[in-house]
Amino acid sequence: MSNKNKEMLKVFWGVMHNNEKYIQLIIPNCYVKDVYNIDYDLLYKKGYHNIIFDIDNTILPVNDIYVPEELISLFANLKKKNFTICIVSNNKLERVLPPAEELSVMYLANANKPNKEAFDKALTIIGGDISNTVMVGDQMLSDIKGANSYGLYSILVDPLSNKYDIKTKTSRVLQNIMEKKLSKRDIFHRNSYYK
Repeated sequence: MSNKNKEMLKVFWGVMHNNEKYIQLIIPNCYVKDVYNIDYDLLYKKGYHNIIFDIDNTILPVNDIYVPEELISLFANLKKKNFTICIVSNNKLERVLPPAEELSVMYLANANKPNKEAFDKALTIIGGDISNTVMVGDQMLSDIKGANSYGLYSILVDPLSNKYDIKTKTSRVLQNIMEKKLSKRDIFHRNSYYK
């Protein structure tokens, strides 16, 4: 089992056993429906000028190579507002490179989120630091846990589709179980958005 998967399982069991430390690692700073509902102007005012986006089910459906005009427009507007963008994925280069090129943004493939090294590399790529960078993703155990552990501002979005690949299906199943537990404890509720 990879270090990445061991780390995610450790956090999952911690959450299931009501360990507050692990629960805090998966609760995002902000939770919105999708990347189009993020208040980017507010982020910029708060000093966050760098954005790390996950790919699969965050900005594009899993393994979908079609980049919609709406996403191209969003990224173009963010760049006009002086945001620096990097897409970071645990997926392979063949998956990451086509949307990165179409969106004209920096990228990191085979990232191994939630491991610290993934965020070390991403911040080196964008020339940012903890104080001015946000992470946007749909997975609590990789995107949010990794960002929170690293000290980044974390934004959770709902997955774009119910389709998953072999790599993300397990973590999605674990997330669904955690969400039920957190909902019973009135800590996190799916579709109860907050900024």
